[in-house]
Amino acid sequence: MEHPYLRVRLALHPAAVQAAALDSQWQLAQDIWSVLARHARLEASGHHQSMDRVAGHAGAGVALDAPSPRPLPRRSNAARRRELEALARERGWRAQLGSVTLDGLVSDFGRILKSLGPVAPPNAIPLTPPPDFALALGGLARPVDELHAEIVGVPGLVRTPMFLLPGPAAAAVQTWRQTFGGELTTRREALEARLLAGDPAADTDYLAHVARYGLIEDHLGALSACPVVAPTSVTLVLAEAAQLLRTETGTYEIAWAFRLTRVTPLVYQDLVALDPGVRSLWSWVSGHHSHGRSPMPLRLQRPWSPIMPAPSAGLLVRPQDLIYARLRRHQLLHRTRLRPVLKAGLARFLRFAAVAVEQTDFRGMWRRGEDYPEAADFLSTRLYEQFLFDCARLDPAHRMAVWVPPEWTSVDCSLCGSRSALRYRGRAGRCQVCRQHVDRDHNGARNVYRRGAAQLVARGLPWTPAPLPAAQRRRRQ
Repeated sequence: MEHPYLRVRLALHPAAVQAAALDSQWQLAQDIWSVLARHARLEASGHHQSMDRVAGHAGAGVALDAPSPRPLPRRSNAARRRELEALARERGWRAQLGSVTLDGLVSDFGRILKSLGPVAPPNAIPLTPPPDFALALGGLARPVDELHAEIVGVPGLVRTPMFLLPGPAAAAVQTWRQTFGGELTTRREALEARLLAGDPAADTDYLAHVARYGLIEDHLGALSACPVVAPTSVTLVLAEAAQLLRTETGTYEIAWAFRLTRVTPLVYQDLVALDPGVRSLWSWVSGHHSHGRSPMPLRLQRPWSPIMPAPSAGLLVRPQDLIYARLRRHQLLHRTRLRPVLKAGLARFLRFAAVAVEQTDFRGMWRRGEDYPEAADFLSTRLYEQFLFDCARLDPAHRMAVWVPPEWTSVDCSLCGSRSALRYRGRAGRCQVCRQHVDRDHNGARNVYRRGAAQLVARGLPWTPAPLPAAQRRRRQ
């Protein structure tokens, strides 16, 4: 079943002590998964043991008498959760991982166990989580401001570029901050009134409140002066279902969850194709509505990052300060230059019933040493593209979205269809077969359109994407 949330993933930039806390949480989650798996393996092989005893011998291998397929444990998630909860309280795991996180571990493990089928070899139960595993944070993570998030169990506020959130998600976060900040203010004022009235029980309650929320109250209170975000074409509500993810390089990301509550009606029962580029954020084309570009609002030089001179020697003591400075500068550039263009593009593309996007191979580019992935990461275009796909996933009755493989989209002629026929001089290309001239980005968008339309028709689309108009021949001057 598809998850009912729309998720936006952002990178975390923790300080050294925060990274150590995140590593500790992540390792503990891996260890608990191993306990669940070993417990299930023993149960499947006919050797029933308590989860507490399995945890005590988690480092030792589990010898199985029955490597052949056998019925897997039918224990319910609720029963497994009760036993794990008791073990977590006894061993102090609850001090690092909350009940929501433990419940998420049990649910994820239960899904993996179910996917193996009713009968399988006990050693088929994986001792480690799958590669796409995410640690459920629930309400233990809060978006404090545009540069920080609070994660319970991690000291201080963790730096994260909240300013990259697409407009509807940013509006949902701002609404949550104002509501949550108001609730904290009301609660603190009531405690202060009790304290000043001489209520002896208020001492402990007031100290607990300040210890729990004192770090974030000032950040939330400052938001009252921020302008209200204008209504958008999509209305989201921030949900208490945040996730922590670990990348292949060992860095961390946080995925904020949103519920979709409203989407404006479609304007065009048509397909729009997007080609991410290096001279414009997107080149786009549709059958009925011509083509256009979302302009690149920044002058970036290779490698793709804003020019950022290093500070003078001795000016900054802590290396984390430079990270914070870069985030602040990126925040300023994104807010003033990028956000208006990204917002306009998102509003335009959400008017269409279907969207096709070239699925740029960032991993391959990284391996080849190309710098476009760094540009896309800084510009946050992939966040907006994924946002379009999530909207389509959560509104399947009216919207569709497809990724188009990037192979040959630039060199195949979109006018005559000849394979690898274009030769470029700069951004201007000429087909070696039909001899017509075409812009590189426009050619890519047209190819994405045709291939995306073919995918949609194969799915049984109730309407047919319009054919692209033939390009006019350019006369040589």
